[in-house]
Amino acid sequence: MLLLSASLAGLAVCEDETDTTGGYTVTPAKDAGGDAGIRWVYDTITQGETNWHSKIVSTNINTLNVDLNWGDTTDSIRLRIYAPDGYVLGPYCDNADDAVDGRINLDIYNPDGIAKGTWRYEVYGHSVVGTEDYYI
Repeated sequence: MLLLSASLAGLAVCEDETDTTGGYTVTPAKDAGGDAGIRWVYDTITQGETNWHSKIVSTNINTLNVDLNWGDTTDSIRLRIYAPDGYVLGPYCDNADDAVDGRINLDIYNPDGIAKGTWRYEVYGHSVVGTEDYYI
């Protein structure tokens, strides 16, 4: 599991990561080069707001990519991931994917398979000035 805390100015500190991984390993994503068939959800967020998004996994896979991108390093958005089998991953901040770039791009891997069902993504406006656009 990836355990990172931000120490750079302006970044959210994610020291309260939940350690209930159930065999899941979360790592920075490998750039897939723009796979066809990926469907993005565009939304906006403000300071202190929480938005929920979901993805249904209905096939046998070992890796699930979660990519939250807002592109503005002056704003801090936090991501927590809820697996359908009850595990909670995160929260993750901008540097969780080894880059401070206004993006959290992670691969969730489980050698026994990613749980089928609805994966829920909690997007939280930790430190946002005005309104921030993002996609996930």
